[in-house]
Amino acid sequence: MPLFGNANPPNVDDLEAKSDIPGLIKALGYEKDSSVRSAAAGALGRTDDARVVQPLLAALNDGDEEVRMFAAEALGRIGDPRAVEPLIAGLTDEDEEVRKVAAAALRDIGDPRAVDPLIAALKDPSEGVRMIAVDALGQTVDAPVFEPLTAALKDSNEGVRVRAAAALGRIGDPRAVDPLITALRGGDSYVRGAVVGALARIGAQAVGLLIAGLKDSDRSVRDGAAEALGQIVDARAVEPLIDALADDDWHVHMVAAEVLGRIGDARAVGPLISAFKDENEVQHVRKAAVEALGRIGDGRAVEPLVAALKDGEGWQRKAASEALGRIGDARAVESLIAALTDYWDVRKAAAEALVAIYRSGQLGPQERALLLAQRGAITEVHRDEFPYDSHEDSGIGVEFPV
Repeated sequence: MPLFGNANPPNVDDLEAKSDIPGLIKALGYEKDSSVRSAAAGALGRTDDARVVQPLLAALNDGDEEVRMFAAEALGRIGDPRAVEPLIAGLTDEDEEVRKVAAAALRDIGDPRAVDPLIAALKDPSEGVRMIAVDALGQTVDAPVFEPLTAALKDSNEGVRVRAAAALGRIGDPRAVDPLITALRGGDSYVRGAVVGALARIGAQAVGLLIAGLKDSDRSVRDGAAEALGQIVDARAVEPLIDALADDDWHVHMVAAEVLGRIGDARAVGPLISAFKDENEVQHVRKAAVEALGRIGDGRAVEPLVAALKDGEGWQRKAASEALGRIGDARAVESLIAALTDYWDVRKAAAEALVAIYRSGQLGPQERALLLAQRGAITEVHRDEFPYDSHEDSGIGVEFPV
């Protein structure tokens, strides 16, 4: 009598639960139902028994594409080097899904024999295959993949370009800096994020070309160069970024201000104060300048920030409060106390700033007493009320442990 009888197909779940390897291998050859063979291939891939490799290799030639796909996936999970050549053959399978899984399996195995076939797969008509091939090539070590990955930065599919950028970042070859900067052109935010991350991973070796990129004619390049410099945090970038505050494009101003705050160099304080005080500058830039001043924490910013807290628009008062809290200078205490009666967002930011200044331990006895006298107002629970179609609110509700 056949192993599974004439009526009922093998129950792959039961066979797997019993760790019945011979039974699963037999199910892999069950000709009447390809779904049984697929399930058996998947189950065999979840074992660590060397007996399953040869049957799975044979299943790569199954007439059903789903069986071939599950067999390739199982072989990738097992990682046996005997599977490399058959999986390479799978890169030319007529079925797109099989080619994708074969590429992923080769990526997981990581055998150098797969490098050239994966490079060839970068020309596959399927964007999915190309994406996986790029991922796989980006994980190779000491292989000639720089040129193919650089070429993939120009692929028609943005997913391929994103993965190519990420792969070049992982490899860290400084030759990639110039093509990566070129890939910033066009304003594709998805690709740009990957390119900026790759340039940041390459690090100090990218700084020179990134500084040059701050003067590129394409705004996307200037933005991306500034962002990458902000992640690398190299002092060489400070003066060029200060120059970028005068760029023709406000968005470049904003990114430059954000990055200068991240770098934290005191040389940026004066130019950032000027950017904040410039009433002809757009709000986003001025807000970024205030936040940068708060990050840098230089006392020269206190006076203009206090002035904004008294006379500025609502967004300026809120941003100035937050920055003053970061700086932690006692000169801001009286103005921040006055802001506790402002509208909700401002008074909450002012209260949080006062608590931060108190915790800094830099206050003299007079300022400390002045601030502690406001503890009740700062900690009073915030309430929103809507009487007769109007809105009233009271309290702040910021914790102030002493």
